[in-house]
Amino acid sequence: MTFNELKDSYEGVRTEIDAIDNKYADSLDWTPEDAESYKGLLNKAEELQNQLADHPEALRDRKEALDVPSKVANIGRSLSTLSQNITVNGPACEKDPRFGYATDNAFLADVVNAYQGRTSDQMKSVINAVGDDEYSAGSWKQAGIFIPEAFLSSIISVTPEEDQLLGRMTSVPMSVPSLNIPAAVDKDHSTSFTGGTRVYRTGETLTATKTRDAFEKIKLEATELVGESAVTKELLRYSSISIPNLISNSMRAAMSYKRRDEIINGDGQGKYLGFLNPANGALKSVQRKVGQLTGDIINGANILEMRRYVWGYDNAVWVFNHDLMEEVAQLHIESPNNAGLIKLYAPQNGDVPETLLGRPIVWTEFMPGITSGNDGNVHTEWGEAETGLHFAACVNMSAYYHGQLFTDSAVSAHVRFSEREEVFQFVTADDARPSWLTPLTPKRGVTGRTPFVALDQVAAT
Repeated sequence: MTFNELKDSYEGVRTEIDAIDNKYADSLDWTPEDAESYKGLLNKAEELQNQLADHPEALRDRKEALDVPSKVANIGRSLSTLSQNITVNGPACEKDPRFGYATDNAFLADVVNAYQGRTSDQMKSVINAVGDDEYSAGSWKQAGIFIPEAFLSSIISVTPEEDQLLGRMTSVPMSVPSLNIPAAVDKDHSTSFTGGTRVYRTGETLTATKTRDAFEKIKLEATELVGESAVTKELLRYSSISIPNLISNSMRAAMSYKRRDEIINGDGQGKYLGFLNPANGALKSVQRKVGQLTGDIINGANILEMRRYVWGYDNAVWVFNHDLMEEVAQLHIESPNNAGLIKLYAPQNGDVPETLLGRPIVWTEFMPGITSGNDGNVHTEWGEAETGLHFAACVNMSAYYHGQLFTDSAVSAHVRFSEREEVFQFVTADDARPSWLTPLTPKRGVTGRTPFVALDQVAAT
């Protein structure tokens, strides 16, 4: 087997090892088949490494590596001699043959600066005096062959912001693609708190009316979220960056961003049902106040009304787009008798996050904000039609269910064999949606409550 064939075989084995590593990146619960395959691949990789090390071409490379120090020393001596042997003709040379350079190091430093475009007056004198021979101005950059280029073995990218909604959801285990979750019809407290069962106080000879609970179901249907990437074998072989790990990290980030968007805006058709989507039957839409000015985008009265409808406020968070930052930071209500203002917003203080009415604020680019092409100076420039023109929300994510069926990854050298490319595939199957189908009707009073409350751009009439 030739040296290049050995290298190709080794890279192929390493790719299979990386694929198994990526498959169990978040778990050590390996299947017996994968564990046995992994062990065999490691043995094969070690065997190929030994064959590569003993190959004549590798031995020749080792011999040449021994010669590198002496070659570098020769280059250093050549550069030192270069500064000493330059001779020029002209009146200036008669006065100072070294053109003002006290040492060889000073001359070499100016040579490097000239190569980088920072030519001193002294160096210009040397260049002009030398003329058009091999040391002329047009030839200085030839010294660049002695200056190696470096390549940072990491990639600069935008670090994903922490997902503050996903971790607050209720996780539901899924072993089949379609899962029905039974739930009591207990959102109408005007008749029963449990969904139908009622109790009575009776006399000795009286009987209680027989009742029973009613039930509904929350259905999670896992759909696959798929990402694929093709990479040339040449890139896999020679890149100083681990390409499989790079692709894996990129795919995980892309899937995370997709989920974050669907948690808020998904329409439930082959994807999550977002809490802001009009198809969410438990969403309470709060309109802006009667007579609220068009430029008064959101105010303290809006916040208090939204708070009024939130069920489980002690677990709730406020969700805003970054566009709303200035308005939220100034939210307040006026105290009676002109005693002053009561601020509703509190900035971050150490480990305590910024809050609104005592609950954390989640800033996310996936929440609707100012519509494209506008500046947000009037309320009609906020929100999106697909999400009912809502642009601010207060939600209790414990009432939002997420089911994960599986996550898998695979690599194939056969899909694009003729193109000498390997294809990496990542698949996850899951679903998420609100566990409430309707808001809660109270026993007394008129204020229904729900885990999902949002502010509409439309003003009440």
